[in-house]
Amino acid sequence: MDTDRLEKQLSVWNRRMYMALSSAVILLIASFDELRWVAWFVLQILTTSLGFYLLWGKDWRNLPLSKERINSIFGCFLASWLLLFIPMILAKEACFSVPLFGYTIFLLIIYLRTRKKLSDFEEMFP
Repeated sequence: MDTDRLEKQLSVWNRRMYMALSSAVILLIASFDELRWVAWFVLQILTTSLGFYLLWGKDWRNLPLSKERINSIFGCFLASWLLLFIPMILAKEACFSVPLFGYTIFLLIIYLRTRKKLSDFEEMFP
């Protein structure tokens, strides 16, 4: 795909990230509906897949990492991380903290790897 076209699409993906983040916060605050598990599961899958698509998607992989793209990616990951608190809050069981801890470690690894790639790219093209 064309690089300019992908950069223009980034604002659309950024808006979707804000929608996912606000949905996660709203669902976190008002999580007392009958269909909360279905809504939680759909939002969890959508926000996580959106972050991974922007990070490793077929069209986006060839594009160098920019700060705007990194912020959009980790905004999606933050929303999906917040969504992982919902089962722990609703079920009030400690077993739901294990996926949260594992996902936190996974996000830290991805964050450190992408920051390294971003700093390498900025050194090559100041």
